[in-house]
Amino acid sequence: MRHFCRIFALGALAAGLLAGCHGEGAPVSEEDALLKELMGAIDSAAVYRARKEATIEAKRKELKALISEGKGANNAEVAEKYLEIGGWFGSYIADSCICYADKAAEIALKAGAEDLYQKCRFSKASCLMRTGYFKEAELILAERDPSSMTDDNKVTYYRMQADLYHALYKAAEQDAEFRQYFVDRYSAYRDTFMTLVPPMSYQWIREAEKIAGRSGNFEEALALNGRRFEMLPPGETRRLAGVLFDRHTIYRFYMGRPIGDHVEYLLQSAIYDVRNAAQDIASMRFVESWLIQKNDVASAKKVADYYYATMARFGSRMRLLDAQETIMHINEEYLQMISRQKRLTHLGLIAIIVLSVILAGILYIVLRSRRRVLTLNKKLDRSSKAARSYVIGFFNLYSSYISRLQSLRSKINVNLRRGNTEFILSLTDPDKDISGEELKQMYSNFDDAFLDIFPNFVEDFNSLLRQEERIVPKKGERLNMELRIFAVIKLGITDTTRISELLHCSVKTVYNKRSEINGKLAVPREKFIAKLAAI
Repeated sequence: MRHFCRIFALGALAAGLLAGCHGEGAPVSEEDALLKELMGAIDSAAVYRARKEATIEAKRKELKALISEGKGANNAEVAEKYLEIGGWFGSYIADSCICYADKAAEIALKAGAEDLYQKCRFSKASCLMRTGYFKEAELILAERDPSSMTDDNKVTYYRMQADLYHALYKAAEQDAEFRQYFVDRYSAYRDTFMTLVPPMSYQWIREAEKIAGRSGNFEEALALNGRRFEMLPPGETRRLAGVLFDRHTIYRFYMGRPIGDHVEYLLQSAIYDVRNAAQDIASMRFVESWLIQKNDVASAKKVADYYYATMARFGSRMRLLDAQETIMHINEEYLQMISRQKRLTHLGLIAIIVLSVILAGILYIVLRSRRRVLTLNKKLDRSSKAARSYVIGFFNLYSSYISRLQSLRSKINVNLRRGNTEFILSLTDPDKDISGEELKQMYSNFDDAFLDIFPNFVEDFNSLLRQEERIVPKKGERLNMELRIFAVIKLGITDTTRISELLHCSVKTVYNKRSEINGKLAVPREKFIAKLAAI
């Protein structure tokens, strides 16, 4: 266990750094940090494939160099190089692995290297087994009697036979009778294999770990798994992925724990598989199941797409068929998620449009209110100025009358003292007209005050008359008598007698002017007064 603690210390440090990036209140769990790392590795998968293909290409160049040196088709060294390249294709592209194994076997046979030939055939059988061609793999294994093989090839033979029946056991899921037969055959070949390999060797420990786990000795299985980790050389991440996957297997399949229990081992195994550009991988399928249980459909879809692409690239027909149902389920879930997101997006757009319309309406009301406020402010400002002007005008007018009255009293007083009675009688003669100047002053004051309040009165009043009947004041006049009469009417005084009194003109004059205007109207007579009040 202490070795695995060492493995995940770096993972915990990375998780802590990620938690710091998210702020103190949002810690990132180890499994979330590893999942993020896995998603990043999948995004960079093309880089890892290119790195592996570059290594394979370098091996090919070495092969060409051997052939160019004159080492032809009967040279065992060339066969071994073909076999080595086939091994690099072993978990990458199955068809290429088989082709290179066949070529290596052909050269080894011509070179008389029987043991090397058998290794090449085992390499081909291994590729066939991983792609689901169990019968073809079994035929290759049956080609030679193991008693005639070297010790190394015997070990390979019995290990492959055990692997073959283990794979057949998993494939025969619905047939209990066959499954028991495959278990018996597997156990027999495995036991023979374990007698051929040194005790406590890596291969022996791997099988012993499985035996302990299946028999319920979980602590022993975990301890053996830790021992396997100790035996790995530094940087051996390909086999490390298998060790981590087997450790998760102990927890999930042997101990019966949920897939999410110690899922960090599964995630790290998947990360190493992606970085090693292994296309024949099992960890991704279980990562899919875990993500589906978490309801993380988007991540499950990404993992499923990557897993399906690797199986297609590797050429594993069995795993493609095996994973098809899960991938279809994930795709359905993903399509439903996209559909839900689209509905939410549409609802969001509708909400945005409705809010935009509401905001536009509010903005319109605010702008209109603002214009009204500005207009009212202007009117208030103008009314304030007009009020000041009228107050000043009022004082000026009455001050003028007081001054004139004082001047008149002074003249009367002086002339009385002098006895000039004739002059006094002339000043107070009622037959003399002294109202002309006063009327002019009154009309001028009225015109100024009225037009200050209704500056467009003349134009608006003329719009109620026919074009040819419009009234134009004389030069120097602001209003004439007709316009003054209707200005008074606009102020709400409609009685003819009262109008004549205010304007110091005869009732007949007011009546005639009103009658004349009624004949010049461009609007219905019954609506004239209302329109006049509205301008």
